[in-house]
Amino acid sequence: MNNPQMKSLPQPRRSPAASIGAALTALAATAVLLAGCATMPLSGPVHVGGEDVVTDDSVGIIAQGPQNDATPEEIVRGFMLAAQAGPTSVQPFAVAQEYLTASTGRTWRPYARVLLVDGGYTISVQPGVGEATVTASGQVIAALDERGAFAAKPAPASTTLTFRLISVGGQWRIDQLDDGLIIPAEVFTSAYHRTRLYFPTVDGQAWVPDVRWFPQQTWRTNAVAELLAGPPSWLVGVARTAAPSGARLAMESVTIGPDDTYQVILTEEVAAASGSDRAMLAAQIEATLNAGQGQARDVTLTIPEGPLPVPEAWVPPSIRAQGAAIALRDGGVWMVSGRELVPFDVNVTLTGLNPTALAVGYGDNPLLVVRDGEDQIVRLSDGEVLLSADGGAVIPPSVDRFGVVWSGTADGGVNVVLRSGGKYAVSAPWLDGRTLMGVRISPEGARAAVVSGGDDGVSIHVAGVVRGAGGVPTALGAPMAVGISLHGVTQAVWQDDTVLAAIADVGSSSDEGPSGAQAVEGNDLGVNRGVFLVGIGGLESPGGMPRHLAGVVDPTAVTASVGSANTLALDARGLLHLRQSVALWPVVGQHVDLVAYPG
Repeated sequence: MNNPQMKSLPQPRRSPAASIGAALTALAATAVLLAGCATMPLSGPVHVGGEDVVTDDSVGIIAQGPQNDATPEEIVRGFMLAAQAGPTSVQPFAVAQEYLTASTGRTWRPYARVLLVDGGYTISVQPGVGEATVTASGQVIAALDERGAFAAKPAPASTTLTFRLISVGGQWRIDQLDDGLIIPAEVFTSAYHRTRLYFPTVDGQAWVPDVRWFPQQTWRTNAVAELLAGPPSWLVGVARTAAPSGARLAMESVTIGPDDTYQVILTEEVAAASGSDRAMLAAQIEATLNAGQGQARDVTLTIPEGPLPVPEAWVPPSIRAQGAAIALRDGGVWMVSGRELVPFDVNVTLTGLNPTALAVGYGDNPLLVVRDGEDQIVRLSDGEVLLSADGGAVIPPSVDRFGVVWSGTADGGVNVVLRSGGKYAVSAPWLDGRTLMGVRISPEGARAAVVSGGDDGVSIHVAGVVRGAGGVPTALGAPMAVGISLHGVTQAVWQDDTVLAAIADVGSSSDEGPSGAQAVEGNDLGVNRGVFLVGIGGLESPGGMPRHLAGVVDPTAVTASVGSANTLALDARGLLHLRQSVALWPVVGQHVDLVAYPG
């Protein structure tokens, strides 16, 4: 039933405000049609089929071709709706090209860029003699590049696309247009598949994910092509690909073979790779194609001459946070167990300390460190001062899976303390001139979420962690800005392997929708702050934008456990909330001063 060539009876002309409603209605109608078309044939010959079909839960958008005697405005509206359907169609953009002249259809590059617009777009027409110019304007909140990388805008930005139409056989057709697509934020995740590409760390000990967005119909093929191309610039020196140089897809399609495995046909360079590299490459592809899918399949690597042997080999695990959340309350150490706090039996004392931040190491007997006051980091097991600031302030600590304690000073950069006691400065030239506010290390230890302030306000960046001999962190790589539509950020922690939980200002009620957040009731002081989920490379939400988790008023701290979806928020009254649903945060503790999951 997902047939991009299907036509319908001529439709009445729609007003500019109705275009987005029409797209959303098409989505809902398609779901009903798909359900109604799932019938069993009762007669006819037997056919062999399905062995090449990759099943997908996505919903296709049914496109309509141009109607006879359509006006220039109707042609442009029809084209834009048909173009939105392209990423979900079995024959991408076949219907959209019916709106173009033959020569323009051959040169138009739909994936050159993808603009996500909030609130739809408006159309204006400038008639001419034998031709017409039509413009479509909208508010862009994010964009995709040709490699599927997502980039949000700090604020909605106006854009205008121009279409030149001419008469062909008495019918208007588009003869000139800009390359790329313009897609309403509300239908973005129906047209594009959020894909996590998995690359091994340079030492091959863990996976590092990188989020991309690919067309629903071709996302698996696009994903394999990008795995072969290697990690993005912000992960250079941190992650790698197991594919040999020059390797690419020999056939632009990833299919399912008769043995129920993904068939990936590659160029001959892969045949020269070592057995361990072929095993790592197959594992990379499996981890990427199986992520979030209901059925896990193996991968068969093939060159045009035939299948390649892939030996059994160790491949990296997906690292998840291990350990319970620890809280400080009433001068003691507590553990969050289910929906209550229980005393944590550790031989530590808080006497003489003024804890203002807490970090917890991984495992059953975790390293516990606190910021004492504002100027020093202290290990609780023996009271040793790990880091101090002369006359300044240190940032809240973080502990990575190697037992390295991360902190630093507001104006002096990032510092680490090893288990052995060695202390090192971590190079991050891009932080020069900025005020460091927080650093949190991802569970696999290859990425850092950094909160810092500058002339542009407070920002969240994610950067790769470059390690030297013995795993010592030496530098933070090129940064990637995330959550740039948020304002007043005070904290960011890892909530999932590609998602951060952040505390930021909640927008006004007029900002409801992809470009803003719904307002919540503030406290008596007028504080209007909330917990947000922020996708690294975009979130599975309208327009890929950050999502507000309503239910906690005036949070002062947030912490999460990667892999378990457990998220805790502490408010200004000392109430500790556990997230159970989008709007339900039951209280699991009172009079809590600090709380932290491992990390």
